[in-house]
Amino acid sequence: MNRQEKVYIPLGLYVHVPFCAAKCDYCAFYKEPPSRQNLECYLHALLLEIQFIHDERAFDTIYFGGGTPGILSPKVIDQIATTLHSKIHKMPLEWTLEIAPSTVNMEKLQHWKAAGVNRISMGIQSFNGVMLRTLGRKQTLQQIFHAYELVRSTGFTNVGIDLIFSAPGQTNNQLLDDLSTAIALSPEHISTYCLSYEDGTVLKNRLGDGAEENRDHDFYEIVCEFLETHGYQQYEISNFCKNGYASVHNRNTWLMHEWIGIGPSASSQYGELRYTNVASLDRWATGIENGIPERTDVVKLNKQMLAIDEIIFGLRMNDGVDLEKNPHHERLAEFFHDLYNEALLIREDSRVRLTQRGRLLCDAIAKEIFNALE
Repeated sequence: MNRQEKVYIPLGLYVHVPFCAAKCDYCAFYKEPPSRQNLECYLHALLLEIQFIHDERAFDTIYFGGGTPGILSPKVIDQIATTLHSKIHKMPLEWTLEIAPSTVNMEKLQHWKAAGVNRISMGIQSFNGVMLRTLGRKQTLQQIFHAYELVRSTGFTNVGIDLIFSAPGQTNNQLLDDLSTAIALSPEHISTYCLSYEDGTVLKNRLGDGAEENRDHDFYEIVCEFLETHGYQQYEISNFCKNGYASVHNRNTWLMHEWIGIGPSASSQYGELRYTNVASLDRWATGIENGIPERTDVVKLNKQMLAIDEIIFGLRMNDGVDLEKNPHHERLAEFFHDLYNEALLIREDSRVRLTQRGRLLCDAIAKEIFNALE
C-alpha cells in the first residue's frame, strides 16, 4: 500500500487503561491494581508511547477502554489529554470513554469532556442486585443510577450501556426487567453480551462451563425482539442503537480499517502489521522507555488475510458483506449457497447477510469460513 492510498483509510486510536480496583468474576482481560506506583509507571510510559505515533492522518476515532479508565484522576486526565492533543491534528469524530458506575464523579467527567470525549460507554451489566453479585460486579444499583444521572448532567448526549445476559440463575422475567430499565434510561446505544465462561476466571473455576446453548439462544432472541420493538436498531450481533448512534470506532474495526493501540495488552492493526502490546505493565513500560516496544502475536498482513477477516467480521454486522468486491467469493459460493438453503443467510444482489438464526451460529460459521480458506 503506497502512501497516497493510505491517507484515505480511517485511523483509530485505542488507549488501554489496565486498572481495576477489583476484578469481576467473569473477566479474563489483563488487569492491574491501581496502586500509586502502578499508576505513575503507566502514565510515564503512556506519555512516551503517544510520542511514538507518527502519521499524517488525523484520528477518526479515539477509544479509552479497560480496565477502568474512569479510575484516572483529573490531573492524570489532563496530562494525557495535553499530550494527545499534540498528536491528533484535529478533534476526532468520536471519542469514547468506558466508565464503571462506581468510579464516576462530576469533576472527572468534566475533565474528560473538556479533553474532547463526546461518547460514554457505561459498564452496567445488570440492574438486578442478585445478578450483579453473581457476576462479581462491585457496584450498587444506587451507584448505577447516580452515575448515569451525572453523565447526562455533564452534557453527554451520546451514551451507551453494556448489559450481560444468561448469567447463572437468570430468568426470562429478570432479563426483561433489565431491558425495560435500560430503555427507560433512554441511552443512545445498548450492547448486550451473552455471558461466557473464560478459562482462568473466578466464574469458570466456580461453575465450570455453565453455558446452556438453548437457553443462550432463547435469551438472545428475547433481547433482539425487545430492543428492536422499542426503537433500537441492531447493527452488529451484540450492538443496538438509536438511529445515527452506531459506534464509529467499532464499525471501523470490523471493517478492517486501521487502528493504533497503546497501553499494556492493547492490540493494533496498522500499516502491514497486526500485533498486541505485551500484557505486563512492567515489561510494557520497560520496552517503551528503551524505545523497543515489546509486542506479541505479531502478524504480517496481506490482502488475502484482510479479505478473509472482512468476510468473518462483516457477517457480524447486519449490513453483511459485498462478496463481489471480495477475492474469496468464488471459493465460498457453494458454502454460502448451503447457508442460504438452511435459512441462515439472505442474499441481496452481491451482498450477503446472516438471518437472526444465522447470527446465533455466527461463531461456528466464521470457523467454517476460516477453515475453508486456510
